[in-house]
Amino acid sequence: MKFIYYALLCFLFFSCREGKMRNIDSYELKNTNEIKKFRLDDDVRYNAFYLYTFSDKQGKSYLSFLNYRTNQLLFYDWNTQDFLFKVELPAEGPNGVTQISGYYIKDFDHIYVSTYAYKGLLRVDTTGQIVQKIPYGKTPDGYEVLPSYTPSSHPYIAPVFIGDAKMCITQPSVPRFRAANETPISVVIDTLKRTCEGLPMTYSLLNDEEMEAGNLQFSRIFNGKDFIYSFYVCEDVFVVSMDHSDIRRVKVKSRHIDSPTEQQKDTEQGPRLYLELPRYGDLIYDSYRKVYYRFAYPKVSLNKDMNWWGKAVYGRKKFSVMVLDEDFHVIGETLFPEGIYNSFVFFINKDGLYISRDYKIGMAEQSEDYLTFELFQLIKK
Repeated sequence: MKFIYYALLCFLFFSCREGKMRNIDSYELKNTNEIKKFRLDDDVRYNAFYLYTFSDKQGKSYLSFLNYRTNQLLFYDWNTQDFLFKVELPAEGPNGVTQISGYYIKDFDHIYVSTYAYKGLLRVDTTGQIVQKIPYGKTPDGYEVLPSYTPSSHPYIAPVFIGDAKMCITQPSVPRFRAANETPISVVIDTLKRTCEGLPMTYSLLNDEEMEAGNLQFSRIFNGKDFIYSFYVCEDVFVVSMDHSDIRRVKVKSRHIDSPTEQQKDTEQGPRLYLELPRYGDLIYDSYRKVYYRFAYPKVSLNKDMNWWGKAVYGRKKFSVMVLDEDFHVIGETLFPEGIYNSFVFFINKDGLYISRDYKIGMAEQSEDYLTFELFQLIKK
């Protein structure tokens, strides 16, 4: 009896000690009421799935985005919020890109677009000239890289650069081309040799319930050492070595989601269900504070009388942001007020985490003339 009592005390001691070390309520995100507003032209169509911040060699910061369904790239001064200039890429001719389908900018020397007419990425400059074509091609085992890759900020699947010549991009699961368990989730393209290589991790890392949930979207980041994948239908995240040979599945559960695998029915209710069902979202790394943020979307009920086609550009009505330490322990989770923020659009800089205030659904006071962001700071409780 004494042994059992002693064992129980030891268990409680170490459990409490571990709980203290990994307190899931240690941190929260606090709004500062600091707002950034970027004025839009009348011809700009709101779609923030291709929007980034970056800095030049002198340290000056910018905001840039693709004017959706046009070939216009817009640039703003991040600090003053002034519009600077617009790059109009031609649709035809020697530098023609037809219609842009995706966009990513690392800096002024590395601007990449995808297009419906070219099976690869195009690097362009600020004069609208094509400076490099990066074809996809086939891997040594015969896998043909899908032209459907469109670099985007939501889902966050920006290309990752490895050294001076190699680029790692993601691949969707398209069963009519190749079975999911044979589809590499990422491939590496050598931009100089024009060769590509499929990495060994495939969609087989998901279990049957996750595969059947009907949404295999994910975000992917690189922290300088490992890749981290956050699938929308999976409460775990996958921490993966650079060559994708070592895969570690880590449980990162939101307190606001019971299960993210509720199925999305392919019916007229599809657009609404996409915005109602419980799902996880993008995961990003805050290198200034050495933490990760993971967006989570609890289940909600939306107005059944509203036409929800095209409304996904404004994000989810309700969401939380989880805070993870560098070992992926949950150390905080902040639930945001409903119907204000577009959680699909965010940035990290030295000030903190900026999240869009452009939900716009049922919010008459939300202006269509601006992109608006609010600053949140990570606070220890």
